[in-house]
Amino acid sequence: MRLALLLALFLAFPAVAQERQPTPDEIAFARLPRDLQTLLGHLPPREALKKLDYARQNLIAVGVPSPRPDQLRGAVEVALNPQYAAVRSMSAGTTSFPPLSPLVPENAFDYR
Repeated sequence: MRLALLLALFLAFPAVAQERQPTPDEIAFARLPRDLQTLLGHLPPREALKKLDYARQNLIAVGVPSPRPDQLRGAVEVALNPQYAAVRSMSAGTTSFPPLSPLVPENAFDYR
């Protein structure tokens, strides 16, 4: 009888929920500018930060180590929705190393 009474009281008064502490990823995501939060809001915080780091690395690779906010936003948009297409190398030709194969015509990628 006492066990049933204790069980009824336990179920009637749920334990006070402990406050959940935000993770470091959630804190870092909350510190991002609003426009980036909006772009990355559909992703979990960890994935969103990975996409942001990927975009920053791509900007560094193309020579923009300190991007403006609009450049960073554009790079994040490209990281979220990459547009794959044929890209012609600017150095392809007889002066490139290694030389462009004679089997590939110069305008091979123009039709795309």
